[in-house]
Amino acid sequence: MSTLEYTIYGIKRGLRFSRTFIFSGAFAALLVNGIFAAEFTGTHRTIVMAMFAVWTLLFGFKVYARFFTPSQSESSLNRTSFELGLMLVLATHAGIQMAGGFASPYYPALFVLVAFLVVYTSQWVGFTLVVVTILLEFAVIAAHPSDAGWQQAILHGVFVALFSVINLIFTRTEVTRVRHKALQKIEQEKQQLHSDARAFRLTSATTGRDKGRSRQEEEERLSRCTVSEVRRAMYQHVDLLKQTMDLNTCILFWQKEGKRTLRVLECVTDSDAIAHREYNVKEGVVGAIYQSGRPMALRDLRPGHPSLVYYSEETTVTDFIGVPIREGAAIHGVLCGDRKNNHRFSERDKAIFSASVESILQNVSNERVFVQLQKAKSEQSLLLSASESLSKALSTSDVVRAALDAAALIAPFDMAAVTLNDGEDKQRVIEARGDNAEQLASLEMTTRCGLAGSVYKTGHYLPYRGNFDAKQQIVYTKKAQSAFERMCSLLVLPLSSGDEVLGTLMMASATVGVYTEEIRTTLQVMINQLGTKLQNAAMVQQLRELATTDGLTGLPNHRSFQDELTRQLAHSSRFGKPTSVILCDVDKFKGVNDTYGHTVGDIVLKALGETLRRNVVRDTDMPARYGGEEFVIVCGGTDTAGAVQLGERIRKDLERQVFHTDKGELCCTISMGVAEFPLHANSREDLVERADLALYAAKEGGRNQVRVWTRGMVK
Repeated sequence: MSTLEYTIYGIKRGLRFSRTFIFSGAFAALLVNGIFAAEFTGTHRTIVMAMFAVWTLLFGFKVYARFFTPSQSESSLNRTSFELGLMLVLATHAGIQMAGGFASPYYPALFVLVAFLVVYTSQWVGFTLVVVTILLEFAVIAAHPSDAGWQQAILHGVFVALFSVINLIFTRTEVTRVRHKALQKIEQEKQQLHSDARAFRLTSATTGRDKGRSRQEEEERLSRCTVSEVRRAMYQHVDLLKQTMDLNTCILFWQKEGKRTLRVLECVTDSDAIAHREYNVKEGVVGAIYQSGRPMALRDLRPGHPSLVYYSEETTVTDFIGVPIREGAAIHGVLCGDRKNNHRFSERDKAIFSASVESILQNVSNERVFVQLQKAKSEQSLLLSASESLSKALSTSDVVRAALDAAALIAPFDMAAVTLNDGEDKQRVIEARGDNAEQLASLEMTTRCGLAGSVYKTGHYLPYRGNFDAKQQIVYTKKAQSAFERMCSLLVLPLSSGDEVLGTLMMASATVGVYTEEIRTTLQVMINQLGTKLQNAAMVQQLRELATTDGLTGLPNHRSFQDELTRQLAHSSRFGKPTSVILCDVDKFKGVNDTYGHTVGDIVLKALGETLRRNVVRDTDMPARYGGEEFVIVCGGTDTAGAVQLGERIRKDLERQVFHTDKGELCCTISMGVAEFPLHANSREDLVERADLALYAAKEGGRNQVRVWTRGMVK
């Protein structure tokens, strides 16, 4: 850089830092000359308006610099505060001069201003502005002398000084009182938190994980407990060092996670000027210790030494010591202490500080082990709870619901679904929860579709690390992909039993990074058991169907019919509604078996079963196989006329059917008997017997007809 360029740069820099003072000097000169007291016309008006316009512009710049510019040094903040205060003093003097001078009733505004400045700026800034305020008034009186003016100026000066001092004393006293009370309250809360945390840990150690608490809630509880224990131990170390080593301040800095800054974690001090803010790792002596990783001791420090950045005001400290908190190659923070009595820190003091650091790190390490043990215990408790829930579920739907309840405790989800194999090459969603669940309900797809298909084929979870992009990754089908637009994390896990994949479990969340490796592993343990439970549920369902279903026709069997009839008759008795029974029998069925063979006979029975299913559509009606070639229909809430109408529809349907056999075409008919409760019978046995008598009458009357029981019918 040339000499000329260096000179120009220096002039620009000087103007930038001194422009406020240059303007303030010009403003003060006009104030002393009484320009603001002159008649507000012509040239005077132009000058006054121009000065206030420039004042407003500069004041706005300084307000922005003071309150909206980050990472300012203490000296820079004090300088900006002084400039703002100076401009406010000048503007207030100008306003008083315009309102009639020092005898104006608005003069007390100056008292209010100096009281504000003394309280809300640093001590040297506030009292410097008080001196400037008094000197300005004396300068104005000197430019326009009068005996009364000097007496008034002296009186005003005394009052301004006294008002400032008294206000500062009272305000600082009140601030100290409030701070002391707040510190007492904080200390009480710390003690209470410590007591609660210890009690909570003992409870946790004996009773285990509370049922119904999610994994996230459990981790938050553990974090609160652990942080409380670590902070308690750190505070005890800092307080003990302060008391036993005759320190003015003992302060523990800790690196903020993910940032190159240090924050005050614990502090015990006799000073009111500790700055609780974030410190750059290169700032002051604390930053130097952090960067070098070595202990450091300073002695014979002058008051307000700039390296002691944790003081917000000039403080008399003579000796300082700091030790890095090192764990292996990593440095987590710095432990510092200082004295005010010229008592130097010895090598023994350094050793004590280093031992305290080791003790703090050991406490942190112990808490880490405790957390890991608690997490492992929590996982075992959670899996045990899930196992208990799954063991109580017998049906497939109950097993799936219990599994989703357990999965919600392990990991949060905004939507979840379970698919099961529904054929050789198909999957179907049998349960969906959360956002857009209605779009996934009963969704069917092939085992080649989307992530779910890939998981089903390979038996391996997807996507990698649980990261999900709805625009790139199809979960089930393109048609259902809109349900996943908001999701940022997703996990599709295989439901396996041995080597067989039965389906998939899908969980999705709108939060990024939810499904970590730890969560996925825990979920996999749970769903391994789920696969076995699903197979067991399918077997239970098969046994239940074998016990209640006719193997040939697929209709409910005789036992199911009796249970349903009992239920319907009880309902009829309670609500006064009729229940009808239709007893059906294939006409000349023995001849069909003898002529065409039992295989054709079975085909006829299956066809009749299908005919009944097709025509009996009400939820209150139930067709069943009564035995042999006889079938029965329970018609809840149906009278005789309705039962006859249903019987005729079934009879005509079967009559139209033609069965093709090796011995030619075959047509079959059925006869039906109807009886109504309580019109024809008052008990289950009588009702079935009279329907049977009506059926016999239909057979005797020519077959292929529906008859209603009447008195006098006998076999």
